[in-house]
Amino acid sequence: NTWILLKQEIIPVSALCECNFMMGESGICPATCESVPGAPGTQGPPGPAGARDRGDMGLPGNPGNDGEKGDRGEQGVCKCTNGTNGADGKPGQKGDKGDKGDIGSQGIQGTMGSKGNQGDMGLMGPPGPCSPAIQSAFSACINESFPAHNFPIPFPHILTNQQNHLNRNGIYIAPVNGTYVFSFHLSVAVKPLKVGLFRNFYPVAKITEGTVPSTTSHTVVLHLYMGDQVWLQVKDPTTNGMYTDNESTSTHNKHPIKFSVIL
Repeated sequence: NTWILLKQEIIPVSALCECNFMMGESGICPATCESVPGAPGTQGPPGPAGARDRGDMGLPGNPGNDGEKGDRGEQGVCKCTNGTNGADGKPGQKGDKGDKGDIGSQGIQGTMGSKGNQGDMGLMGPPGPCSPAIQSAFSACINESFPAHNFPIPFPHILTNQQNHLNRNGIYIAPVNGTYVFSFHLSVAVKPLKVGLFRNFYPVAKITEGTVPSTTSHTVVLHLYMGDQVWLQVKDPTTNGMYTDNESTSTHNKHPIKFSVIL
């Protein structure tokens, strides 16, 4: 068998199935061109080295599992030293104005300050309206001796009582705030006399006359408020020597006096 090298391949000539190339006697070609395998040939020389171009990078792999926690290391040794303070930095730029804050709570009251200097006298104001002058006066007498004790003594015999400030029970009622003058002239007979001038149930003057017969007179000045009541009153039956007859009498007077109305 003859071997032919075609395209780096060794092919036996007998495999070409070309009958006219068969050397030898002429004969009849077989029905099929089946070749008869020959003995293996010797190994050919190695072929040239192939191209060594680098291939494309593969896809990244999946992340691995977390490793186990390591052991705690030894504590380090600090070798720090305190440094000196650095220089002050430059002032920063002024910031924007903030919003108005809420009103705070009231603070504690401070201590009282010292008294200030006296100010200058102000201008005189215009004159006020004139208050009407009010007069109040009466004069009255008893008409029977020994009036009831521990009660206001009535003076039914009226000499003057233009303003009707003395009522029929013998009680004088102050019409306005002011200063009043009261006087009484009493005749004493049969027994001693103890009499008192009362203002609103409280005695403001007490008089005792032990000489029988005799007379006694007294004057009292009082400051009253509007509505105050004033009257005379004897103490008890044994000292009730107030007397009247055709020749003597006992009177109670309030002298006329001008005063201002106090609002």
